[in-house]
Amino acid sequence: MMAPSLTSIIETRKNRLKRRSGKIFGDVGRSIALVTMTGIVAFVMVYVYNFVITAPYFRLAAIHVRGNSRVAESDIAHLSGIGTTENVLTLNTSEISRKIATHPWIREVRIGRELPDRLVIDVVERTPASFVLMEGTLYIMDWHGEIFKKVENDDDVTLPVLNGMSFQETVDRNLVQQSLLLLEFLAQRKSYPALEHVSEVFGHREYGFSVYTEGGVCLQVGFGNYRRKLERLKPVLVDLSKRNKERIFICIDLTDTDRVVVKRSDLFNRDRLTKSFET
Repeated sequence: MMAPSLTSIIETRKNRLKRRSGKIFGDVGRSIALVTMTGIVAFVMVYVYNFVITAPYFRLAAIHVRGNSRVAESDIAHLSGIGTTENVLTLNTSEISRKIATHPWIREVRIGRELPDRLVIDVVERTPASFVLMEGTLYIMDWHGEIFKKVENDDDVTLPVLNGMSFQETVDRNLVQQSLLLLEFLAQRKSYPALEHVSEVFGHREYGFSVYTEGGVCLQVGFGNYRRKLERLKPVLVDLSKRNKERIFICIDLTDTDRVVVKRSDLFNRDRLTKSFET
């Protein structure tokens, strides 16, 4: 077999180089086309974005607040910090929710957009359960057991007062939760004593709760089993009425399951209960 000539070798290498060059140029061309298309798409997206955020069509025209009864809609709108020229699509709803939730009466905030130009703010307000007396200051507690604000002159609420909920300037969370169970039970009652008759609930971490009514009666109910304990109250009140005993400044101890003890009480000194007699 004859060896290939130098000329044929050179021609072969030229052909290979042409094929490789064509492939390289093809790859380069496709890359340039891809970069060009990407640039065009990016330009279009930026243009569309700028158009959308500046278009009057999406400019905020109305804020609708739902779920509020205690907090005025104008106060919520003011807390939101939303300007009159804001674009609905660019509003930071998380930040707006955080600002509105700083109001003590507002528990939850949810915000939604109604395109093209409306913002809807749904709020869940706190439902007050009681006043809480701590270190000589009255606070308001909701039904979740959260003490959320001091009582102020414009707080139009009438609630029973929880006392004894703090120990060494620290709130006893367990006692607070137990007090909520008692308040919930009283709120569901239709007969005396219902929650509307209660002026104060005094709690003790060992002995439980004493309920003070607006009529001056003290009911010592301890912890739990409140339905059974208060079922024994009616005949006691009937008996007191027959004896012509005044209910004012009377303490009725219902904590003992075997007996009911009625005592005259000094409402201004809960540690001094005198003149006990059984019924």
